[in-house]
Amino acid sequence: MKKIQLDPQIFIIEDFLTPKECSDYIEKSELQSFEEAKVNMGGTQVMLKGVRNNDRLLFFDENLAETLWSKIEPFVPSKIGSSEAIGLNEMFRIYRYNAGQRFKMHRDGSYERNENEFSILSFLIYLNDDYEGGETEFRKITTIKPKTGMALVFHHPLRHEGKEITSGTKYVLRTDIMYKLDK
Repeated sequence: MKKIQLDPQIFIIEDFLTPKECSDYIEKSELQSFEEAKVNMGGTQVMLKGVRNNDRLLFFDENLAETLWSKIEPFVPSKIGSSEAIGLNEMFRIYRYNAGQRFKMHRDGSYERNENEFSILSFLIYLNDDYEGGETEFRKITTIKPKTGMALVFHHPLRHEGKEITSGTKYVLRTDIMYKLDK
């Protein structure tokens, strides 16, 4: 695994997961029921198909959070401001994008576990790359062509979009990197 810093607030790690691990996540997810993904607007989830029209699967997994944290922790800033990195959000999402689906330019919101623990960084793992389109574009910064097993980490406030899929199906595993306020 190798960290590649694309911007002070964006980095990737190629081969973060193996192709087998990625295909296992896809296979397991397809045994579940995906739902239409909503957009978080002021703490409320709303359907905005003009902005986002992909599907998602939500699940909680503390063991997965611990396992992936042990792999990503050496690459993550241990402190941001007066906050210390403490692990991953145990709420995971698998996003599925079919042809014609995308998530237009947006910013990710912070997840607050309690008054002292909150997310600062988004953490995505691309589970496949056998599709066309679907790049992750950061406005005026960089565009990332996903590769199977590649991890992407970035600060929540950065404007970005998941470009439209033109053929095939894209799968992404997503959660957040949690920080605790230093008292």
